[in-house]
Amino acid sequence: MKKFTEKVMFGIGLVAVLVSCNSGSNTADTAVVQSKRAGVNEVIIHEIGNPDKLNPILSTSANSSFIEGEMFMSLLAIDPDSFTYLPMLARSRPVIQNVEEGEYAGGQTITYELRPEAVWDNGEPVTAYDVEFTLKTIKNPHVDCPHLRPYYEFIGDMKIDEQNPRKFTFFCKDRYFMSEIWSGLTVYPEYVYDPERIMRNFTVKELDDPKNLDKIKSDPRIIRFAQQFNSEKYQREKGFVVGCGPYEFDSWVTNQRIILKRKPNWWGDKLKGVSRGFEANPQKLIYEIITDHTTALTALKDEGIDVMRAFKPKDFVDLQKDPKATKLFNLESPLELSYVYIGLNMKNPKLEDVRVRKALAHMVDTKYIIDVLFYGLGERTIGPIHPSQSYYHKGITPYAFDLDKAAKLLEEAGWVDSDGDGIRDKVINGVKTPLKLEYKYSQGSATGENVGLMLKEKGKKVGVDFSLLQREWTVFIEDNKNHNFEMFYGAWIAAPTLTDLKQIWHTESYNRGSNYVGFGNEETDELIEKIRYELNEEVRNQMYYKIQEIIHDQVPYIFLLTPKNKLAIHKRFDNAGPKVARPGYVVDEFRLNPNFGVRAVAAN
Repeated sequence: MKKFTEKVMFGIGLVAVLVSCNSGSNTADTAVVQSKRAGVNEVIIHEIGNPDKLNPILSTSANSSFIEGEMFMSLLAIDPDSFTYLPMLARSRPVIQNVEEGEYAGGQTITYELRPEAVWDNGEPVTAYDVEFTLKTIKNPHVDCPHLRPYYEFIGDMKIDEQNPRKFTFFCKDRYFMSEIWSGLTVYPEYVYDPERIMRNFTVKELDDPKNLDKIKSDPRIIRFAQQFNSEKYQREKGFVVGCGPYEFDSWVTNQRIILKRKPNWWGDKLKGVSRGFEANPQKLIYEIITDHTTALTALKDEGIDVMRAFKPKDFVDLQKDPKATKLFNLESPLELSYVYIGLNMKNPKLEDVRVRKALAHMVDTKYIIDVLFYGLGERTIGPIHPSQSYYHKGITPYAFDLDKAAKLLEEAGWVDSDGDGIRDKVINGVKTPLKLEYKYSQGSATGENVGLMLKEKGKKVGVDFSLLQREWTVFIEDNKNHNFEMFYGAWIAAPTLTDLKQIWHTESYNRGSNYVGFGNEETDELIEKIRYELNEEVRNQMYYKIQEIIHDQVPYIFLLTPKNKLAIHKRFDNAGPKVARPGYVVDEFRLNPNFGVRAVAAN
């Protein structure tokens, strides 16, 4: 089930298990507890904004993946505690063999067999033809998944066993260092998403062949399928958002809630206890969309929310001191698999000089951000690799908060206050241009706003004028994709795997991935590609160190911190402890304690 994997598109990995910094008790302690939600076996989960889509191939927002993971299932998943790979739709982990001869010499074969219990909602078995359809969909050049497609470049062909429609083999062109987990893709029901079987007219090999790309792109059948698959009905309509996971899509009211219901006869129930990942205990999952933090916090305290993670740091610290809240909720703060940053548009004329970007980095008081804005709930970081990784570059010194140095760098870059108005300016392409920079952040991000206000205040001291612009989440994401920004406040999150830098940092990902800022050149592209196929850990780590040095020197991002998650989980659920991997919990495993909060019980 995808719930354990979260999209690995976010580029961080984790090997070591991190420890919760504030573990809450699962008991009512010595308090007298009464709960409005006593005995209710449904979970109301707060979301700060709407997901962009409910389609794992198309969606890019993190909250989409959390919700999708309850409806869809993958061949493999990642155990949220041990970070080992778990067979889900697959009967076991795949058989991987190196190929030494023939067309795929230097590559691999990866062979799977699907579980015989696995069926779709119509009762038909999940087969290799569904897997093949899913892979073809990703490789269809008109399907809107440029962020995902690079991760499947290593698969050149697929063959289905003629004697067993549940068995199949991927033929891989190379030995990609994450070939196993990426081969364990999320599988779609062909009968729902391609009822006309359009994609059966093409082979995986044809779709993968770059020499065939122009022909494939112009094929009206390829275009027609992609238009249908990209359409809104396959993103948010009941009956068209369908997987073989334990929950079915019930409804989505924009800006209000998304409801998933437990399937009464889910096939995975037969495997409960056989393998982790086949528990699905709550009968209903309700994703309550509340964009205002104060309103969400009020709802939580009134038990209108069971699980919340999008806290303002101060609210979370204050909640820990609230005896009523601590009677009803476990409050946890494990270190996250994520990093927070300010993105800089390197192709913008005002920001293309690295001295300007370094000056901006020196204008950011990161200690203030961590200590004051995050209330100490975070750790300083220097790049896109998580600090717990063995290949995190500990030798890099982060940019210090130093306004004098910032001013000097701006002067060196030719930015001076020529007219005495307090704002530096420079002639760019024959036009006198003031150093005014627009800083964007998403709606509901109080921390993003406060970081912007801090920048605005510091900017005045060195002659830089910052304006702040708040954007609704989906608009904010589209602006980033279209490079419609000068600066923005962002964060990347990830699954606990090795770090593949291509999707965020390769130049190919500028218009077909998440390289929003325009970073990269031939040298960095070559490094990224070498990392992806280097199986020698020591050699690979040296390349990781090198690209971290380049990223640090070029300042495409101002890296701020790795934050701690801030979780509140209702105490009526047992087996609901915090996880390092986002979102920080595994809601399927929540088990209702029927006695919690039913009546007032005085402890001994």
